Amino acid sequence: MRKIILFFLTLCVINLSCEKVVNKPLYYSVTNDPLATGMNAVYIPSTGTYTMPVQVKFLSGYLGAPVALKLTGLPAGISGTPDTFSAAPNYTENFVFTINNIALGTYHATLTAYTPYQANKVYNFDLIVIPPDCSSLFLGAITGSNACSARSYTYTSTGSASGTSGTIVVNNFGGYGSGVNVPVTFNCDNGTVSIPSGNYGNGVTVQGSGWFNTTQMVINYTAANTPSGSADTCTASYTN
Repeated sequence: MRKIILFFLTLCVINLSCEKVVNKPLYYSVTNDPLATGMNAVYIPSTGTYTMPVQVKFLSGYLGAPVALKLTGLPAGISGTPDTFSAAPNYTENFVFTINNIALGTYHATLTAYTPYQANKVYNFDLIVIPPDCSSLFLGAITGSNACSARSYTYTSTGSASGTSGTIVVNNFGGYGSGVNVPVTFNCDNGTVSIPSGNYGNGVTVQGSGWFNTTQMVINYTAANTPSGSADTCTASYTN
């Protein structure tokens, strides 16, 4: 009888011990863009340094468990510090990229997040190296290709300096004629472009927004009073 009691007491102790080491999962998010999810492309000026804040947010589960971040896969010519960081969320860690003699273009990197007892989360993202004034990518002759609601066509435009950093003027925008000069403003931090609504020549009113990389600019826009006499809803793709 005594042995049986000791046996059950031993089982109880084992069960209590197991309960103590049960590892509860931690649910969290990782992003370098608080307005989006995951790791998005980073636009880095070709000289100097660039800081990429990475936000790790606690969602649910084991509060207080650390989440480590490790940065790998950087191309030669771009270094990042720190390469590893760990803390309990919520937190934001600033990874600093230093650029040294690397060509303009798109490169790839990986950020891995890991916490004890769970599978790693792997985020692949692009590093896009651009000039300090990214609008300069599209100065000079640029080839346009329009996909509109009623037609598609190609044409040649010219990007000229506007006198304002980050903005160029696209002549013959949309293929609407040499009298149409549309200002395009670049956001070098997130790779977007915008056109405020306005009459930019020949009576053509344009408004739009889009994105760019080192070789292409894509703008979704609407235009009224076009030379064809109708309104256009188009996607214009420009290559330099």
